[in-house]
Amino acid sequence: MKIFVINLSGNVGKTALAVHLLAAFRPEAKFISVESYNSSAADDVESLQVEELAASRFKEIYREIMLHDDVIVDVGSSNVGQFMTEITRFKSAVGEFDMVLVPTVPADKQQRDTIATIEWLHKLGIDGRKIRVVFNQYDSSTLEPIEVTYAQVIGYSQTEGRGRAVYEPHAIVASLEIYDRIKSTGRTIKELAEDPTDWRAARKAAKEAGNIEQLENLMDAQMSHDLAVSALDNLAAVNGLLFPKSTAAAPAKDKGAKK
Repeated sequence: MKIFVINLSGNVGKTALAVHLLAAFRPEAKFISVESYNSSAADDVESLQVEELAASRFKEIYREIMLHDDVIVDVGSSNVGQFMTEITRFKSAVGEFDMVLVPTVPADKQQRDTIATIEWLHKLGIDGRKIRVVFNQYDSSTLEPIEVTYAQVIGYSQTEGRGRAVYEPHAIVASLEIYDRIKSTGRTIKELAEDPTDWRAARKAAKEAGNIEQLENLMDAQMSHDLAVSALDNLAAVNGLLFPKSTAAAPAKDKGAKK
């Protein structure tokens, strides 16, 4: 499957979703980061081979898209304008993609930009059934329904945006602490959740060795692991919703819980 993740706006979690929602469940996929000014955060994930190409090198990007059957293209906000220009020049490029993932978040500006992105994709001639809105960074603790948190996008979906993208059933990725914690680990949430470490045994060994620093690190790592397990439940459910015919990974089991 060929997927590209795009939004005219920054700060909607495009790369986080490209890594943890898409690439983590499709390890064989070619990962292309369309970026020029800043190194992609995807580069920090050790298991991920990222090819960074600026939108100005669109011919190379297009060659990679045509060459690979399974590809993820993460379009950085610094390159989205030029990428949009180039994709209008190479008309057949539109037909190469099986899905266009458009993340949105609760902030008003980002919701407006999400609507503008869908409008641009529609004018480009992309079938609305290929465009999938992901409601990212949803804070369930507010107890607000999706219709309130993402009121602009939901309102648009029920009016002029009807049929221009797929909004339901709502693909909701929760706002969780682990997305900040994971940045320093060089791993995906899936990898962290599936870590087979026997945390209790490791803590015991650190205590016996009198290694307080290691003990502290282990306790923090175990908490990150627990948070990753919870996040993976959410990601696996969303992945299964987006790709019902694919095999989404089962939620990880906490192997330390029975010790």
